[in-house]
Amino acid sequence: MTRFLRKLFRRSRREDGSATIEFVILFPLFIYVLSSAFDASIMTTRQAMLTGAVDRAVRDLQLGNLGSPTVAQLRSHICNLAGVIPKCDERLSIEMERISKTAWTFRTGKVGCVDVEEDTTPALTFQNGSSNDLMLLTVCAAARPIVPNTGFGLRMPKINGVNGGKYYGIVAMSAYVVEPA
Repeated sequence: MTRFLRKLFRRSRREDGSATIEFVILFPLFIYVLSSAFDASIMTTRQAMLTGAVDRAVRDLQLGNLGSPTVAQLRSHICNLAGVIPKCDERLSIEMERISKTAWTFRTGKVGCVDVEEDTTPALTFQNGSSNDLMLLTVCAAARPIVPNTGFGLRMPKINGVNGGKYYGIVAMSAYVVEPA
């Protein structure tokens, strides 16, 4: 028994393989930080592109370049301007509502995002404005994290679905006044 204990003790004092232990401890942490940074950069890019596209679409609406578009026409226009949102025509929801200039009440509650995991679409308000109306345009795009089970992708607020949600909502809002004709 003492011979076995001496061999075991001698083996525990050896230092070969110590770099492997460091690698095994640090590699998962490195991958976790790398995947979080990657997801954050993709989400930030999508958010910036959607916000820019909504601002340009609002400018076109304000100047009358789009006339009185339907939801599908406005969705297509925003998707063409955004460019980096996957399956944009299917996953983009648009709300356009008049803001009362007397009560100044508008938009309460959650933003209606398309739940990709369900077959239903949210009931959204879409009203074209007339001359001198103050309008609020709210756009939500459903996107899936690149690495959903680690880091940043795991902690992003999801659109509630049947399975707990795999998609998060990218929201952009803009207000404008309809120019008189």
